[in-house]
Amino acid sequence: MRGWRRFLPYLKPHRIRFAQAGAAMVVVAASNGLILFLFKLVTDGVFLQSDILTSKGLLTPYLRPLAERLELGGRTNIVLISLAVPVFMLLKSIAGYAQNYLMSWIGQRITQELREDLFAHLHRLSLDYYSEHRAGEILARATNDLSMVQSTLQFAPLYTVRDLLTVMTCLGILFWRQARFATMAMLVAPFAGAVLVVLGRKMRESSKSSQEIMGTLYHRFQESLQGMMLIKAFNYEEGAVARFKDENESFFVEMMRYLRATALSGPLMEFIGSVIISGVIYLGGLEILSGRMTPGDFAMFAAAIFVAYAPLKNLGKLNSELQRGLASGDRIFEILDEEPRIVQTPGAARVEGLARSVRLEDLTFRYPSRETPALSGVTLELAKGETVAVVGPSGSGKSTLAQLLLRLYDPSEGAILIDGKDLRTLDVRSWREHVGIVTQETVLFNDTVAGNLALGRPGAGRAEIERAAAVADAAGFISALPEGYDTPLGDRGLRLSGGQRQRLAIARAVLREPDLLILDEATSSLDSKSEAEIQGALDAVMRGRTALVIAHRLSTIAGADRIVVLEAGRVVQQGTHRQLLAAGGVYKRLWEMQAGEEAKAP
Repeated sequence: MRGWRRFLPYLKPHRIRFAQAGAAMVVVAASNGLILFLFKLVTDGVFLQSDILTSKGLLTPYLRPLAERLELGGRTNIVLISLAVPVFMLLKSIAGYAQNYLMSWIGQRITQELREDLFAHLHRLSLDYYSEHRAGEILARATNDLSMVQSTLQFAPLYTVRDLLTVMTCLGILFWRQARFATMAMLVAPFAGAVLVVLGRKMRESSKSSQEIMGTLYHRFQESLQGMMLIKAFNYEEGAVARFKDENESFFVEMMRYLRATALSGPLMEFIGSVIISGVIYLGGLEILSGRMTPGDFAMFAAAIFVAYAPLKNLGKLNSELQRGLASGDRIFEILDEEPRIVQTPGAARVEGLARSVRLEDLTFRYPSRETPALSGVTLELAKGETVAVVGPSGSGKSTLAQLLLRLYDPSEGAILIDGKDLRTLDVRSWREHVGIVTQETVLFNDTVAGNLALGRPGAGRAEIERAAAVADAAGFISALPEGYDTPLGDRGLRLSGGQRQRLAIARAVLREPDLLILDEATSSLDSKSEAEIQGALDAVMRGRTALVIAHRLSTIAGADRIVVLEAGRVVQQGTHRQLLAAGGVYKRLWEMQAGEEAKAP
């Protein structure tokens, strides 16, 4: 029930349709009961040759004249009952269609809403969630688990309610005609319930484990597809396949645990049902022989047992699917229960622009998964219109600065001040509207050129997009594309060269007209020629703007207003290029090292 309660908020808006489906299920169950009653009428009418419709007052004043006019005579029972059967079946068929359609609609709609909520919630979660969870595992929950939930929502309530109502109808008839027999049949119910509970627990546990392993398998597929070039270059195909086989075997073992419990539930329920049927046939036969039960009563009683038998068996099978769906639901709600660590303060003030400066004040930051701080006691100020470069060895905390300035993380200690106001007290979305970023790895989406450029400004006009592309020196190659700005870029923009992708990233940042421009090793993945071309575009973009330039190649930042040197997360030097060379230390060492490498290069 705890698992089902999580779905109630999604079911509540559709309660009218669910009530309609429930009414249709009641009609189906009632139709089954009426057909059982017809069994008694037919049997007694044939074997006892009695006019039971008349004697029981069931032949209404409207039907009696019809029977006399048709001169049915002794055939009245048979003819009228024969006509009633297709009428009841037509009613049952209409109700059956209604229940199936309505429950399918509800299942599809709730799954659609769950999928949208899951996608939206994943975008609300802080960046640290994605560093702690593998993308393949998240993808497995968003696809495989959601498909199982959809199947459960669509069929479990339908079959559970319908079959339970059918069983209850049959039991009602049994108690009405032969309370002693019905009580005997009910004595077996606790054993059937115990079987379902025990096996259900095992099925749910093994299903959840198998779904977790499925997340690992998704991750392996994703990992291999993205790194296929490296796998082939290092002849690692056999190693990758071997690891996948081991994890796939674990999935097989868990699935077999689930399927063993599933396979056992059906036969056990069948055996319990056969015990009930055997007892009813034996005792019913004795009652007929003693004259205490008519053949019609026994036929109706036996038919009720057989009609109830199939739904009871279905409930055993349904339990396995139900447990699997609830296990998948648990995994989806685990994501929906995650709370973002970056939260906005109620009543946070909007940022209208950068008026004076951005200041990092005694800032310390530690990633949740690491013990050593990435940044420690950093104090740094970027005045409006100033270009500040940040350099240092790998792992010194350069890219962490960029993430903190975008408030993708919050400082562990200290603060980031925007015009003297703590960034944590400001509206984070409005702040990001004034920040443009170009990273080392350009992310392009499966959209047109214009769609990718307008990512940060969906309402930008074509003239603005073209102007931004011209500033980034991208207009030339865009116009040469088959459909210009309307050319689809495909998956990750792989149809373009590295330099072309980087120009688009610069144009995307320019289009935002940012007050603060962050360049996070924007040219480090390019060759020297492409880097020189891109650097010209970047210089044009930075002119007159506040810019934080994180660089690996020191030659690209020699003209910065100020250079900050980080080492082991601390600021160890600050100054202009000339000042830092004259002072010696880390910067001069890095400069000489890179100069020596460039001198050796052909």
